[in-house]
Amino acid sequence: MRRLMMMFGVILLSATTFVSASAVSVSANTEEFVANKTGKTTGKQINPQVFKTGAGTIECTTVTSTGKIEEPLKFTAHKEVLTYSGCSGFGTSLTVTPAHFEFLANKTARLEKTVTISSESLTCKVLLEPQTLNNVNYTNSSGKLIASATVTGIHSLPTGGMCGSKENTEGSYSGKIEAELEGGTVEWKS
Repeated sequence: MRRLMMMFGVILLSATTFVSASAVSVSANTEEFVANKTGKTTGKQINPQVFKTGAGTIECTTVTSTGKIEEPLKFTAHKEVLTYSGCSGFGTSLTVTPAHFEFLANKTARLEKTVTISSESLTCKVLLEPQTLNNVNYTNSSGKLIASATVTGIHSLPTGGMCGSKENTEGSYSGKIEAELEGGTVEWKS
């Protein structure tokens, strides 16, 4: 009986150690987004959005975003679609297709679908294919969330002509977007 009690004690100690270790690993990763309700998110740029690709620099004067917050109200990933306008580069006005992003609370973002940069006057395009981007920072501002990005190492693929023909892995992006939850608040916590 004493041996059985000793084995039970060892099992209980092992279980307690496992639960304690799990609690430490969960609490160590506390970066998250927190909203006070579900609903639609909208956003707008705070400053010009600047892309640098192997083909040249692209600047967009207007960026808006839309997304949706559903349950749970504490989450580590949030999807937004960014729409760019007023874009120019390569000596002409440019069209940039919407960018589907998943913003992660750990200060990264994933571009989920290919973004195409093109112009009617050019016979080429620059493609930004799905990839993970680092160096996204979040700050809270009166119930709104500001995402600031200074991203480097962006991969772009030109389709020839004035855009070039060689894949580039040294692209960059900088810009700030302020997002809000309609009729509510959203913030980032670390």
